[in-house]
Amino acid sequence: MPKVPSSQIVLDSAYRCFCRNGFRRTTISDIVEEAQLSRPTVYKYAGTKDEAFAKVIRAKLEPAGAAAEAAAAAGGTAEEKVLGVLTVKLEVAIRLWRDSPAHAYELLSAASAHTPELVTAYMDRLTELVTGPLAALVPDTADQAAGVLLTFTRGLEDDLRDPETARRDLRAGVRMITRGALSRPAPPPA
Repeated sequence: MPKVPSSQIVLDSAYRCFCRNGFRRTTISDIVEEAQLSRPTVYKYAGTKDEAFAKVIRAKLEPAGAAAEAAAAAGGTAEEKVLGVLTVKLEVAIRLWRDSPAHAYELLSAASAHTPELVTAYMDRLTELVTGPLAALVPDTADQAAGVLLTFTRGLEDDLRDPETARRDLRAGVRMITRGALSRPAPPPA
């Protein structure tokens, strides 16, 4: 069996501690105990609690960003591409709710507050990936439609105790907005 690098052990341990205790109540001592490594080793790979949290957030958002890019690049309709990108976003939150039902909301809030540059970069990329396919449908309002869809998806993430309902609602919301974008407004009354 291959040996797991200490850096990965520390990162995984930090994630488990944040999920178990929440951001505010997690300490470096918790991470040291969870990792079963020396304090200097944990500091070497995690740094401070805030640095450990940022590394955990980066480790979750980087693969999610790559998956969202793959979804946007996949063949299919604009609706399928948009749904693929937003599903990646929703699944990140679903996993967090599964891993930390007591602290998911706090951790999502802490990510925005303590790692705004990571969250902003991730959201900016998702906005681009959603806007692209929407531009083929509604070139003049693609940015606005993308913003609505991302806000809608974020709203679904506030309570994910029932992930299937959130997935269903996401599909319905994307369908309504993308298909609604294709409909032409009725001409004004004469």
